[in-house]
Amino acid sequence: MLKTDYAKVSKVYDKNKGRLSFPKDDEIQKLLDTRGSITVLDLACGTGNYLLAQQEHFAGQSIRWIGIDLSADMLEVAKTKKLNAEFINSDAESFNLSENSVDLIVCNFAFHHFPNKQNTLKKIYATLKQGGVLKFRNIEPECMTDWWVYKYCPETYSEDLHRFWPKDLITYELKKAGFSSIEVKREYYEKYKSIDELVENYKRRDTSQLSNIPDEFYEAGLSRVMQEVSLGQSEYKDVVALLEIRASK
Repeated sequence: MLKTDYAKVSKVYDKNKGRLSFPKDDEIQKLLDTRGSITVLDLACGTGNYLLAQQEHFAGQSIRWIGIDLSADMLEVAKTKKLNAEFINSDAESFNLSENSVDLIVCNFAFHHFPNKQNTLKKIYATLKQGGVLKFRNIEPECMTDWWVYKYCPETYSEDLHRFWPKDLITYELKKAGFSSIEVKREYYEKYKSIDELVENYKRRDTSQLSNIPDEFYEAGLSRVMQEVSLGQSEYKDVVALLEIRASK
């Protein structure tokens, strides 16, 4: 499985505006209503955008915020946002937090990066308090084969088959890890966007798919994109298939 160099990605990560906003997380509100004071962990927090958004949504609430990421460079960007959060530079399976200490663990678009996913789920389960919740959110590659990244750089799809667990495998492994209740939500979107946005997104190379693929495959894909432009193509179809899983201990 290829690894993403987030030392490079960190420099352009927040230029993708889609990463800068998160809706209010209803799971946090539910836990606050029943527990009063909670601890929220963003696993693979990146540049801290989820934490920043939720701190704004839940200003003044009794919440301990923690962000963990393997990339020191991504964490350095997060720290510039002056978040009221603890940051830990660690991988997802050996971070130093006490067992039964966290109420909610969120993992947004990052689980595919973890090399030992089974150990990571065991660590998550051990870290959660009884009744605690894991919220997992990611794309489903097998349900979005015509995504622009895969269309123009097809090698990225082949690589993602190694990195992303399909829904049934994820739910199976969650049960093995000990989670008692698992809820699955799936969404699919199609939207036509300006070809100029496609060129910008491709050249920025900030998705892990484009970042970790060998340069020869990336350049071949860029040539395909520019050929579309030269032929007068004005739009492209963006598709996204999302998988959200809520698992409680």
